[in-house]
Amino acid sequence: MTEKLNTFLLHCIVETTKFENEYISIPETIHSINYKDLTTITRKIDPAIAEQPGMHEAELKVLLASYQQININIFQNLTILPLRFGIMVDQEEQVEEFMANSYIHIKWALNNLRNKAEFAVQLFWDLDTVLQNISKDENWLKEAVKSIDINDKIQLGKLLFQSAEKLKRQIIDSIHDKLSNVSIDSSEGRSADDSIIFNRSYLINRQDEAEFDKAMEELGNENESYLSFKYIGPIPPYSFAPLEFKKGNYELIDKARRRLELPEKAHLDDIKASYRRLALKYHPDKTDGDKESYKLFKEIDEAYKILESYCHSYSSSLEDGKNAVFSFSRDEVEKVFIAERLLIR
Repeated sequence: MTEKLNTFLLHCIVETTKFENEYISIPETIHSINYKDLTTITRKIDPAIAEQPGMHEAELKVLLASYQQININIFQNLTILPLRFGIMVDQEEQVEEFMANSYIHIKWALNNLRNKAEFAVQLFWDLDTVLQNISKDENWLKEAVKSIDINDKIQLGKLLFQSAEKLKRQIIDSIHDKLSNVSIDSSEGRSADDSIIFNRSYLINRQDEAEFDKAMEELGNENESYLSFKYIGPIPPYSFAPLEFKKGNYELIDKARRRLELPEKAHLDDIKASYRRLALKYHPDKTDGDKESYKLFKEIDEAYKILESYCHSYSSSLEDGKNAVFSFSRDEVEKVFIAERLLIR
C-alpha cells in the first residue's frame, strides 16, 4: 500500500489567485489550490488523523477551533465562502475538479456574500419564572376562570403551558421582526434544549454592523428579566453558504432554468424574455409588498444571474456564441466546464 503524503482539510474558497499566507497565524500548514480566479484554502494535516474511525473529542475540538480561527483571520481581509468543517481530501486534483464542476455556483455564492457577515443570536428563558408570572397575573386569572375549573390542577397546568407557548411565539416574532429590519437574510438553527427559545443567524452588510449591535442592545433593555440574550459576530457566513463539496454546476443551473420556466434548450432572447415576464409579475411594486412574492422575485433575479454566467461560459466555447441555442442538459453543462478545465491546464 502506498503511504499517503498529505491529507488536506478544506477551509474556505476565496476569489483571488494570489492568496497571502500572512493572513494566517500558522502559515506553514496552509496550502492554497487555484482554479481560474478562485482559491481553495486548505490545511495540511497528518493523514493518520483522517483515517481514525472515531476522533477523540479533545482532538476534534482542537481541530475545530483551529479551523474557525483560520477562517476568521481570512474573513478579516477577504470575502470567503466557508466550507463545512470536516471535508478532507488526499489529492489537489479533487479540489481542482470540484472548483471546475461548481465554478458558477461558487461565483454566485461569493457574490451574494461579498461584504457581508453573520451574527448568531440565541435567546434563553427561565420557564419556571415565566409560568409563575403568568399564574400571578390578575387578568389571566379572570380569563382562566371563564374557561376552566381553577381548582383542577391538570386543566390549570395545561392552560398555563398554552399561555407560555403563546407568549413565546409573540416574543420570537417581535425579536425576529426587529432584527429583520437591519439584516438581509436569516437562517433558523436547532435548539439544543428547551431553555433556548430562539436560535437564528442573520446575514448583515458589514457597514450595518453597528446598527445591528444597536438593535441587539435595545432588545436587551426592552425585554423581561427572565430572558437573556447571547449573540456572536461578526463571523464568516457559515449559515449562508449553500454549497456541498460533491455537488456541481448542473444542480444549480437546472434549478435556475426551472425557476425561469425554461425548456432544456433556449436562445438568450428567450431567457431574457422569460426573466422579464416573471420579474414583472412578482415585482414588489405589483404585489403590494407581499412577502412570498418578494421571495420569488429575488429567486427569479438570482436565477437569471446564474444562467447569464452559464451562457457566457457556454458561448465562449462556441464559434458562433451570439446565436447559440443554450442547452441545460446535464451532459452539456458538464461538458462546458470539463473543456474549460482542460484549457486552463
